Amino acid sequence: MMNEGKTFGPRRATLAVEVRGEIERMIVEGDLAAGEKLNELSLSTMMGVSRGTVREAIRSLADSGLIDLIANRGAFVHETTLEEVRNLYELRGAIFGMACAAAARRVGAGQEPRLLAQIERNLEQMRATHAKADSARYYALNIEFHDLLLQGAGNPKAKMMYDNLVKEMHLFRRRGLSIANNIARSIKEHEVIVHAVAHGNAEGARQAALDHITSGFGRYTTMIDADPAATG
Repeated sequence: MMNEGKTFGPRRATLAVEVRGEIERMIVEGDLAAGEKLNELSLSTMMGVSRGTVREAIRSLADSGLIDLIANRGAFVHETTLEEVRNLYELRGAIFGMACAAAARRVGAGQEPRLLAQIERNLEQMRATHAKADSARYYALNIEFHDLLLQGAGNPKAKMMYDNLVKEMHLFRRRGLSIANNIARSIKEHEVIVHAVAHGNAEGARQAALDHITSGFGRYTTMIDADPAATG
């Protein structure tokens, strides 16, 4: 529970940033569903802050792609269309492919002495998690796998762009990685990426990364074909 104190000046600004972060987390983790209206009174009561602070935080999220501000109606969690999903996957593929190629070059040049051990350990943990049918844990490890490779690329701006992009994708990506067969295929694709990075094969890593993201979009479309209600 947040204790707001004064509702002006630096403290107010800091609170708005904290509230924005909490609302963002709730959207990303699915606590607020696609299409759901953001209730200022409910959120302010839950967080122990004023409605004005919540309103300020919501307004600051307007350019994040996570919410839609609709005149005379309020703020709603964004409902992603299939075309938007396709565009997000294409952008993500371009950045991730570039990052994996850069990571492979850096590993081959000895500039990332820890990266290979980190992604191999992550891969082993994903296999073990899959064996336990723990999709929530697998999803967290999957995020870590991609994050390690983005860090290993040595391109902070690309990582920042990737992180912002992925925030919009968490909800439907999590659903796609809740199915055992999808997890098994995802692990196989990760193995190909790790093999290319381990051998310093930049072009092989780029192609494996692009194939992985393309397959991820395929898994998503297969899922919504089977359950059209899952497109939120």
